[in-house]
Amino acid sequence: MTKSKLSTFFLLLFVLIMLPPHLFGQNSINVIIPKPQKNFPGKGKFLLAKQTRYFSNTDLSQNAIAYLQKHLKQNAKYLLRKVKVSKNKGIHFYYNPEKIKKSEGYRLHIEKEKIMIEARDKAGFFYAVVSLMQLMDPSIWEQSVSDRVKKSWSIPSCTIEDHPRFKWRGMMLDASRNFFSTEYVKKFIDRMAQHKLNRFHWHLTDDEGWRIEIKQYPLLTKTGARRGPGTKLPFSTYPAMRGPKNKVQSGYYTQDEIREIVVYAKARSIEILPEIDMPGHAKAAIVSYPKLLQDTKDKGHYRSVQKVSNNTINPGMESSYIFLENVISEVSGLFPFAYIHLGGDEVPKGAWKKSPAVHKLMKKEGLKNAKEVQNYFFARLDNILAKKKRKMVAWEEVMQGKTRLRQSDMIMAWKSQKAGIKIAKQRRNVIMAPVQYLYFDQQYIRSKKEPGHTWSTPVSTQKTYAFKPGNSSYIRGVQACLWSETLLNEKIADYLAWPRILALSEVAWTGQKKRKWKEFQKRASKEGLERLKVQGIHYRDVVPVR
Repeated sequence: MTKSKLSTFFLLLFVLIMLPPHLFGQNSINVIIPKPQKNFPGKGKFLLAKQTRYFSNTDLSQNAIAYLQKHLKQNAKYLLRKVKVSKNKGIHFYYNPEKIKKSEGYRLHIEKEKIMIEARDKAGFFYAVVSLMQLMDPSIWEQSVSDRVKKSWSIPSCTIEDHPRFKWRGMMLDASRNFFSTEYVKKFIDRMAQHKLNRFHWHLTDDEGWRIEIKQYPLLTKTGARRGPGTKLPFSTYPAMRGPKNKVQSGYYTQDEIREIVVYAKARSIEILPEIDMPGHAKAAIVSYPKLLQDTKDKGHYRSVQKVSNNTINPGMESSYIFLENVISEVSGLFPFAYIHLGGDEVPKGAWKKSPAVHKLMKKEGLKNAKEVQNYFFARLDNILAKKKRKMVAWEEVMQGKTRLRQSDMIMAWKSQKAGIKIAKQRRNVIMAPVQYLYFDQQYIRSKKEPGHTWSTPVSTQKTYAFKPGNSSYIRGVQACLWSETLLNEKIADYLAWPRILALSEVAWTGQKKRKWKEFQKRASKEGLERLKVQGIHYRDVVPVR
């Protein structure tokens, strides 16, 4: 080889090494997050192009097909045409409950000329398409219109047989402490769906803001959704909220916006769990309607653990229950999901100590202490939910003392894994959300350069991935929480969420024995982050495997 040819060879080799790997097409089938239960390689590749046709024998596949078509139209500038008769070539969607035994499960079989997708429900078809798209070039996930149009998509042959480990695979976004636009909420939901999470826990009320329009009580948003100078709500909380405190901050979701987001989530196989926090964490509601929610004869003064004064709804007043029933009625009309979250955490010590209304209630009902008063409060709220054909989700504090909740209600264990296991042993449905593994408001590592809280313990992506929820039949699933005191903008929210949500999705979906950190780390560092990157998500790096 001549010197000039040798130089050309090394130059070409250097260019090939430096090019992003996705430009060569994905050859591996081990790129899917969360990892499927079974994944077998095939031979060859399927070429998805404008000429590709699809067939479906069921309306249950419509959401999945629409989702694929949306991304093809945006990033390839064409739509696939449907055929009325099944042929050997193309993409085929089949309803097959005999073969697919588990809900949300699917079978994805890819050959050189044909793709076959089998499922028994809408979610199964949707997750099959999500897996199919993860096998495609990451540019299929681009969200912004680009001049670069990809004409065809090379997809490796394989057979995937898959279903989720847990039915409840959740992610919570706190929109009370800092408000997020409807556009961002939709992005958040879509990114959850891309990783087979199916419960969006929407924390809509707290001390710092009431974010949901209630027609019967307009002051909840007129007064309770505004904080800062000249308003009835202070800006600062403990742990201290960051950012400028010299201007009014506000925001809430109209009922029309909520209906739109519910439909958007439903099309992505996600149910929305709304949270109306009570009886504590209710300062925004109380400043809006103080005479309805607090005893005017109560001369007591108390503070929550976040240093918020007198923030607790009074359970000794009938007006409290009338108010809450009216609120729950409107919330039930907006959210079709079977569950509503009613909070229940961190009721401040001394909250009802000097309330004549509570003392009267205790005497009438034979209640001995504040825990029994809280149990009475939630038993009444549970009856209200039952009338609305809804079930309760609440934080673990509602299990103090002798609870009177229905057996079908769900308890979220947040203080520790041990607390969740204890609840499961009491034969109560529990969702595991321990702060030590699944509170994404905490820093990844202890550092002044990192955003996030430090009141608990650092939660690295590896630590999230290491979480083992347990095997009790009463453990219904897992959920991570993104509280928003420090989320001054969407960039910070993205950073604290990703890539930890990648780890969460695999904890919630994949069988425990199939999960290995280094193998996950490799997928997350490459294809996982590449898919986030093309969507403009500001993520934190995952250190790649060497």
